[in-house]
Amino acid sequence: MEITKSNEKGNIIISEEAISSIAINAAKDVDGVSSFSNRPADVVNTIKKGSLKVMSPVRISQDGDKLDISIYINILPNKKIRTVCENIQNTVREAIENMTGNAVCKVNVVIAGIDFPESGDSTEPFTTEK
Repeated sequence: MEITKSNEKGNIIISEEAISSIAINAAKDVDGVSSFSNRPADVVNTIKKGSLKVMSPVRISQDGDKLDISIYINILPNKKIRTVCENIQNTVREAIENMTGNAVCKVNVVIAGIDFPESGDSTEPFTTEK
């Protein structure tokens, strides 16, 4: 998928990878985002062997000049999911609209998991209080 705009000076073509990169860079700065998760592969992209789109944490669909974005993330523990998701939605929408000039209808945030920190060294035994 590509977004193409034409004017009297020529054509502008924005690739799906560029929009995906904008979304990822905007979302990674939101407090509470730990990492990104690979989106589930759909049938069409699975058939296209070697496609990097299968591994992308962002799915983009286009309806005319309007975009629908889905982003798959992992969050940090002890963060409010609703607050993190709303911040991602606003940040990603604003970034894509400012950089591409296309309207973003919706930003779907899919929480794929929670990244818990690794607990200490596994060779040390746990002690309990009595």
